[in-house]
Amino acid sequence: MQCMFSGVRGIDAGDAAEVSLGSGFSLVKPNDYVLSARTKSDMTGREWEDGAKVSRYLVYKNEHPFAPKTYEEVKNLFSCGLMALQVLKPVRTLGIVFYGEIHGNDGPDSRAVFSLQSVERRPPMEPWPCAWRKPFDKELIKRVPAVIECIQRIMQGPSAERRNAFILLQLGLECFHPLVAGLFWVMGLEAIFDSFGKEQSKNSLCACLGENTPIFPDWHSQRAADLTASKIAIDLYVLRSKVPHGADLRKAVSDSKYPVDLIEKRILPASSDPVPYAFLLSEAACYLLCQVLRKELAKEVTPISSGPLPLPNRL
Repeated sequence: MQCMFSGVRGIDAGDAAEVSLGSGFSLVKPNDYVLSARTKSDMTGREWEDGAKVSRYLVYKNEHPFAPKTYEEVKNLFSCGLMALQVLKPVRTLGIVFYGEIHGNDGPDSRAVFSLQSVERRPPMEPWPCAWRKPFDKELIKRVPAVIECIQRIMQGPSAERRNAFILLQLGLECFHPLVAGLFWVMGLEAIFDSFGKEQSKNSLCACLGENTPIFPDWHSQRAADLTASKIAIDLYVLRSKVPHGADLRKAVSDSKYPVDLIEKRILPASSDPVPYAFLLSEAACYLLCQVLRKELAKEVTPISSGPLPLPNRL
């Protein structure tokens, strides 16, 4: 069977060796067939070691031998599963994606053999430390199957804007520079809202999430509890207008209409070190985009006998 997988950190899935997520996906502890895919010609020594230390591998299997998929089809489906995790709560990834075929029974009573066909290197996804404070636990894992199905519908649907919003979330998580990452995430918000101007962007964001929606997840420190969608929306879009034009962020404080001190030092949740307000806004953009995307996913949920599948309202 065709198989693609990559390592993810911070997953608390219990003691089971493999946890099914449906749609061909599972979360698998490092095992013989997964670790056999590592290749020293494509990985650094640190990456080789980290591959054995991650909490889980996200694995996608196409178990229909008479209906093989192309590599691009498998890759696109795998991306849907990976982004399902990130939308619920951003997690750290290794960035190295393995593709090949599994031969033999990979159940508990037999050893599977993995035949590696290709290795793709992407930048590791590195969410900010606030997201590390809570593991991706069993309650979040329960929600993943429904989210995967919804993301697959969107990615196969007619709206390029909705697809782009998920892609921009991924690109931001893969970006090492906080301000550029924040720009990607605000672009994702704009793809959904199609708003024009700072006031309209703020109105669209607040109409979607609610004015008093906290920016940071419910495991944030109390000092960030007063940061809500309405309080930072204008500041966020001021930053978004400065960064792509290479503007001097220090000048934003003297703007005649929307003055904001983007250089003022603030304390981020989960950190004792002050950072420029611009960095805090960039991190907030990630969590805002995740919340907005979950609203989009809720539109795709198919009702079942007991009602619609639950999706979280917050990270």
